Amino acid sequence: MGFIILALKNLLRHKIRNFLTILGISASIATLFSIISFNKGFEANLQKEINRTGLHFMIVPSGCPHEVASLVLHGTVIPKFLNLDVLQKISQYEEFEITTPILVAQIFNSEKGKLDLVYGLEMDHLDKIKPHWKIDGEIPKSDASILVGYEVAKHYSIKKGDVLSYENVKFKVSGIIQKTSSQDDAFVYMPIKSLQRIINKPDSATGIGVRVKRVDKINSIIEELRQKVPGIQIVTMNEIVNSLSNLAASAKILGLSIVVVAITISALGIMNTVLMSIFERTEEIGVMRAIGASKVDIFQIVFFETVLLSLLGGIKGLLISLVFSNIIEGFLRSYMPYIPYGKIIQFDLFLALKCLIFSVFIGIIAGFLPALRALKINPIEAIRG
Repeated sequence: MGFIILALKNLLRHKIRNFLTILGISASIATLFSIISFNKGFEANLQKEINRTGLHFMIVPSGCPHEVASLVLHGTVIPKFLNLDVLQKISQYEEFEITTPILVAQIFNSEKGKLDLVYGLEMDHLDKIKPHWKIDGEIPKSDASILVGYEVAKHYSIKKGDVLSYENVKFKVSGIIQKTSSQDDAFVYMPIKSLQRIINKPDSATGIGVRVKRVDKINSIIEELRQKVPGIQIVTMNEIVNSLSNLAASAKILGLSIVVVAITISALGIMNTVLMSIFERTEEIGVMRAIGASKVDIFQIVFFETVLLSLLGGIKGLLISLVFSNIIEGFLRSYMPYIPYGKIIQFDLFLALKCLIFSVFIGIIAGFLPALRALKINPIEAIRG
């Protein structure tokens, strides 16, 4: 305990220099914790959103798989349409439990003077596609009724029974979806036939969602569809997960590369700080050796100095990552597409402990050279100056 107190007193001699060293360590640990936590949260929330779709794969026009991922997860409007002749060709498969066309479009809300994201669906399948939804009201039973997402209802102050107009067509709000904390909250949902009429695409869909009766037959079914129905792209939910996970992994590698550089700089900062401290205290260390302090004692003092520096830096870094997690997450969202909804960066005690241990380990490695330098100090020469 005495060595720890002595090491702490030595650090307090140069508050500004040691503060800057701790700041460098904390920036490195904050970045490390945030990147790893973000990646874990990304994969967990992505899988949660995929499971919420209630579908096993999507049939869409040939194109970029990221467009498909964006369609499934965020309901993004994509410029291509699928002719519903495809639906007739695949409806003969007995292995399919659900085959439902999906149409996504931006429609001008003439009453509110804004563009709304509108999701066209076959309402008969809604309870199976979105089994987690809780609706204040009921699912639309006619082409003149719509569902409204939580955020849309809140923004427009809409209540069940109100009327919205799209392209001079009036729709009664039959229900409002309770908050899901996902992209579902930002949409207006109407029968697909109504949306087709409004955008003048009577036989078109953005894609066709498919749910099979037996999951173990998905691969053989998809292979057969690809051979028999040309001009389509079939993307399974697992492929979407893998595609977006690879995207996140690439970003993680880039981020960790930055962390490696930052940690290297931090380690050099620790080494420089402790070396300067030893040079300034050469005479003091010589006196300590002369009055009986062993090399092990000197080594322990330097060792605890580096441990305290790295430990304080690690704790501060974790606090920074927690306090500014929303800002960090917002920054990452602005540069990374297709990020699932929900809180991504969350506190994980086990991960925090691992980052803290890593911080101390870096400090020990960085402090090894200064500790050796302290052991080589000759007591007599140090006292003479």
